[in-house]
Amino acid sequence: MELTEPRPKKHCKLPTNLPLPVIYRKDGNLKKFSAHFNGFSVILDNLDDMKTIVSMGYFGKANFSRSYPQFTQNQPKIIRQRQFVTRKQFTGNQPNKVITVPDSDSENDDYFTNLQPKYEIDCSGLSETVWLSLEEAFFLASAVKCLDVSCSDGKLLDCDQLWALFQETDSFFVRNYVVYFYYRAKNWVVKPGIKFGGDFMLYKQGPPFYHSSYIIIIEVIDSINGERNSILTNRCMDNRSVLGLNRLCETAGKELVICRVKWPNNQISYENFSNIEIQEILVKRWIASHHQEQEVI
Repeated sequence: MELTEPRPKKHCKLPTNLPLPVIYRKDGNLKKFSAHFNGFSVILDNLDDMKTIVSMGYFGKANFSRSYPQFTQNQPKIIRQRQFVTRKQFTGNQPNKVITVPDSDSENDDYFTNLQPKYEIDCSGLSETVWLSLEEAFFLASAVKCLDVSCSDGKLLDCDQLWALFQETDSFFVRNYVVYFYYRAKNWVVKPGIKFGGDFMLYKQGPPFYHSSYIIIIEVIDSINGERNSILTNRCMDNRSVLGLNRLCETAGKELVICRVKWPNNQISYENFSNIEIQEILVKRWIASHHQEQEVI
């Protein structure tokens, strides 16, 4: 079975960078980035740290930008009119100039033909930050060892504390992190797959360069009896649901992969995943006409 080649995006002018934010200082020590946990995700608010984390491995999601964040400080930011209206509800101490453009979710040729941007004064004081998922934050903190995470009181959390805290925050964290680590180790850029009904999406190099190639859904199987673990499998896996999701993937030009995780009965440590077995199942729709043509040939 031939795998589909990743589809590159057109007109991307961003330079390619290293796949991980690994930077060594002059003294030979690894540079550490600082972030804080807000009870839901891990947030980076330092401009240089955000730029490095996003451009080297494409971790996180900016809270204002739809795709690649705007890191320019001296240039006014470009926002939609609806965003500017929402910002009027907030009051800050540092007014900034922004450029507002008309509301539209379609950026085709007609939209840009009659585009009339306006200069506005934004008094909200809101600034762009990068939000890391729990899996991304723990991967950077434990595997890459380049991220320091603090809690609300400013206390730094070690990997053991993060492992316990993230499990309390999300009951599926361990399962998700095992799969996230598995695909990151294969040099995929792993992003949330909720947009297409999956658990993760896989990108070559990063979202600015390629369209996502695969939608990943996770199925957890008991390693002893081989039965599906209904507690850790948080979706319906019957034929109708899987086929419906596969048709959606075909329409979006992606492929569906079932990541089947054989879950051990003993406790899982983030330092050793050797007791976990992962099987990948590529879902393809069988088309009778194509099958007949191949037989004739």
